[in-house]
Amino acid sequence: MLMSRISFETGKAMLLDGRRYRIARAINGEQFTLEDMESLMLQQYNKGELLALYDEHRLQPGTSLESLDRQTETINRRTSQPFSAFPEPLQAAALRRKHYLDELTSFGPPNWSPTVMSERIALISKKLGDPTPPSCSSLYRWYRRYSSGNQDARTLVQLIRCSGSYGCRSPIEVQEALVDLIQTRFLEGPGCSIRDIHDSLRARIDQLNRLRSPNDQLRIPSYNTVRRAVQTIPEYEKSLARNGKEYANNEFRTSLAAPKSKFILERVEIDHTPLDLFVVDDKTWLPLGRPWLTLVIDHYSRMVLGFYLSFSPPSVESVFGCLRHAVLPKGNLQERYPRVEHDWPCYGLPDTLICDNGLEFHSQSLEQACFELSIYLQFCPKKKPYFKGRVERMLGSVASQFAHAQPGTSFANWLERHGYDPVKEAVATFDELLHALHIWIVDIYAHSYHRGLKTTPYAKWRDSQRLTPIELPERSRLDVALSHATERVLGHYGVELHGLRYNSRALFPIRHRHGTRVKVMVRYSVEDLGQIHVIDPDSGKAIAVPAVEFEYANGLRLAQHQLIQQGLKENGQGETDHSGLAASKERLRNTIGEAFRSKKLGKRKWAAQKAGIHSNTRSTLVERQDDEPPTPPEPVLQFTPRPLPTRFNPDDQGDRS
Repeated sequence: MLMSRISFETGKAMLLDGRRYRIARAINGEQFTLEDMESLMLQQYNKGELLALYDEHRLQPGTSLESLDRQTETINRRTSQPFSAFPEPLQAAALRRKHYLDELTSFGPPNWSPTVMSERIALISKKLGDPTPPSCSSLYRWYRRYSSGNQDARTLVQLIRCSGSYGCRSPIEVQEALVDLIQTRFLEGPGCSIRDIHDSLRARIDQLNRLRSPNDQLRIPSYNTVRRAVQTIPEYEKSLARNGKEYANNEFRTSLAAPKSKFILERVEIDHTPLDLFVVDDKTWLPLGRPWLTLVIDHYSRMVLGFYLSFSPPSVESVFGCLRHAVLPKGNLQERYPRVEHDWPCYGLPDTLICDNGLEFHSQSLEQACFELSIYLQFCPKKKPYFKGRVERMLGSVASQFAHAQPGTSFANWLERHGYDPVKEAVATFDELLHALHIWIVDIYAHSYHRGLKTTPYAKWRDSQRLTPIELPERSRLDVALSHATERVLGHYGVELHGLRYNSRALFPIRHRHGTRVKVMVRYSVEDLGQIHVIDPDSGKAIAVPAVEFEYANGLRLAQHQLIQQGLKENGQGETDHSGLAASKERLRNTIGEAFRSKKLGKRKWAAQKAGIHSNTRSTLVERQDDEPPTPPEPVLQFTPRPLPTRFNPDDQGDRS
């Protein structure tokens, strides 16, 4: 759901312990004077104290005095609704309007001259691939509503109509014949001319006409028609078809100035990569496989904003975990990783998130989360990763300067190994890898001289941070925004999701107001089924609702729950058999524990994925004395389990490392 932001700028209003304050004075972006708007009392805070209050949920965004004068009850009621509560057609229409306004701002201050605006609308509609662009007056209404609503994107939600289509004038048989000849003769065959294509097309149409009635004959296109069709083929595609991709890319390569950023968090880039490093289990010391790294980098300063490390392939959860780590302050870094010497000052909401065309980036969940956080989601052109070159080079640096220097590295190319066995040489546990990665990012990379910046990334960030107001989302609702949304029916039993029931006394008022059965929007995380959030249809607030079977669901991942349900089904039990769920959970835990001890790398990798090992869990790494023996592994199960269902058996996973 869309939310307000906190910004430490002079004049900004905020709520501290429920009372309204405004920043009366800011000194160098580090010292602040807050004025109580009722008693006019002044209080002094530094940035660290304000961030600590924010992390304790005591500091919340407030409404500025200027916006209070122009907001109406209708706008307040409208913007209090979560974006996911609106019907899908209205969500799609609002996203379309937001895309137009985002592109319009790239031209600078709006010029509402009909001639100028018509040209800009044409350019924007072509870029967005919109066959029915809006009129100048429509775009003006959107802009005025968006501006008067304090740039709250939910003000764009309104019913709109889209219509219009066009078809081809030529018979489909003629088009197919012409396209086939161009592809098979002109592009792939050397020395073929347009005249040859026209003659071959004439012969093929004559052949087709022999099977048609005299009143239904196909007309032969003119030579100019064929010539124009051939001329529409880009020269690059001609070279690609005749000479190959490498030759064509080299022939048409170009070097242009990359998009420039003026301040931190203006543009951030995100991507994934498998680390060229094998990780071992901290109990058995057997290799678990290569983890995946998802990383966000700031375009302006080259500082790493956050990352997410896990054994699962890239997914929406990887992106959510990485964004959560990037947005939140990292003040407790030394407590979790004692050997890290410097601070990690990066936090805050970015303006633009640049990503590639992976399925996880095109997911509805990510688009909705970015909309609610007012983050502009920008995609690179297909198969052109150099449009986000910052993060591509950063991932290359992680591989060459960090991963390849560690025992157990697999290198980027197997030819580089020269008999080196990365599986046998692996010695780093997951927690130790996290600790080492933090040291490399915070202490080494951030404080190394950058040739392009003429300084270090850390210094570049700090210089811009003094002049750039950094905004944070509402802490209590960030996790709700970075979650999945679905619609469910609220009844006397509560809400049912994935075969589990959730209920709370906090849901009673909703049923009292709307009836015994009412559709509500539900937000949930696949990492923990112990709790969901139900969106109040009236206030738009997220209500935390625990699972009825909390002991079973708490800390349980969706993938684990689905394995348990499948096992119950194979054993002839109901998927919602509460007595069997707990026992099946223990059997699954035992299965994963046995897979960790397996001699097959594929089984151990399967166990690491199903166990949900990732970087957002608290580190268990502790400093050990040289003479201190390692802690013995605790038993996973206290009783002998029943025969396992075939669904729990990871034998069919194979060795995919």
